[in-house]
Amino acid sequence: MTSEAFDYYIPVRKSEIVSAILQHPALTPQDHPKMASLVRWLALLFHMEFFTTSELIKELYVGLNPDKKGNHPLKTSPRQRQVFLDELDRVLIAANFRPLSNEEVEEANSKEGRLGAEIKVKTRVFSSVRFYARGLHEHESKVDKWFGLRSKTVMIPTYDHVVFAMIPGLDASKKDIKRAGLRQGAAYLQLYRDIPLADLKSLYPNARASVSLLRKVLIGASTIIAGVPLLMKIIPALTVLLLAVAAYLGIAGQVEDDTFKKSIAAGTVLAAFIGLGLRQWVSYDRHALRHQKKLSDQAHSNKLNKNAGCFDYLIAASEDAEVKEAFMAYALLYLAGEPLTMEALDQRVEHWFAAHFEVEIDFEIDDAIAKLERLSLVVREDGRFHAMPLDKAVRNCTDNWKLLSNNIAKTGLEEHRLEMP
Repeated sequence: MTSEAFDYYIPVRKSEIVSAILQHPALTPQDHPKMASLVRWLALLFHMEFFTTSELIKELYVGLNPDKKGNHPLKTSPRQRQVFLDELDRVLIAANFRPLSNEEVEEANSKEGRLGAEIKVKTRVFSSVRFYARGLHEHESKVDKWFGLRSKTVMIPTYDHVVFAMIPGLDASKKDIKRAGLRQGAAYLQLYRDIPLADLKSLYPNARASVSLLRKVLIGASTIIAGVPLLMKIIPALTVLLLAVAAYLGIAGQVEDDTFKKSIAAGTVLAAFIGLGLRQWVSYDRHALRHQKKLSDQAHSNKLNKNAGCFDYLIAASEDAEVKEAFMAYALLYLAGEPLTMEALDQRVEHWFAAHFEVEIDFEIDDAIAKLERLSLVVREDGRFHAMPLDKAVRNCTDNWKLLSNNIAKTGLEEHRLEMP
């Protein structure tokens, strides 16, 4: 995998990382329980920090929740929506999700994903759309070729997790809103797993999978091949049929027995031509529905949660990411036994992780160091960092805990951030 595919996501459980560090040969038996205590303190501290974040984002979402009673549009203000999206952005970035640009989503060739079909979306229905993703990797998948007669194994760029946030516009047409099953002014959140880069557009609720050009050509060609001979017979047969109808209505002449037989034959040819057209239309419609069902099945089977149900998962993911980054940075700096530059520590963490878990990551060293400095777990001197002794690090964590818990108990939520015009 190329370096462009990396992000800051660490795809290994915290318990596995802690276990690997506690088994490090440089960690003495005396330091073992202290290092285990430190990681527990870090988990408590970040849980306390994200407690207020959890309370805040849930409160901001109350007025934007599409699951509120009723089906009337939610009259939310632009500022209310923007404040919520900004807070969501902060939470997701802390959880190592990367915001995807519109160009990344639009330029991804939808035919190269698991669906193998072109995806069309009416994006004008939405006033705001945001994609976040983490854990990009190459996933082996089988795709159908030659209309299912053969299959081919391909490597498809796929994200471990994707968050899709969208807000339908208050000025969108009621017809488009109804077709998409949305509520105007509400903020929709959807959390997915294992979504190919090329299939991101399929997550839109109004996404439509179109029949491939080759399939359209084959349906059209078969219609022409079967229809032209029938059409050549219909042109003269129509004259006979019209004469028979005119005679039956008393407009002109009488129908002779031979003419009557010809008119029946002409009607049969006409019915066959109409039947051919209907059969081809049904064939086209069946392929379109099959693509649409495949699109719908993938979206539902890969969905982990939606709307307000996403917050607990995302907050927990943010806490987990913060703890893993801070713990790895401190532990490997401590075990180095000497001061290190930020670049040297970054390389040490990445090499250690690759050696133990056979996974390459792009470690966010500047953010990890910032967390450790804020908690007074490292000291910077002449561009180098050295870790505080374990005893002192644990004491600093207990002091931070007292300070943080007292501040939260006294101030609670930042009420001014909830005031919306």
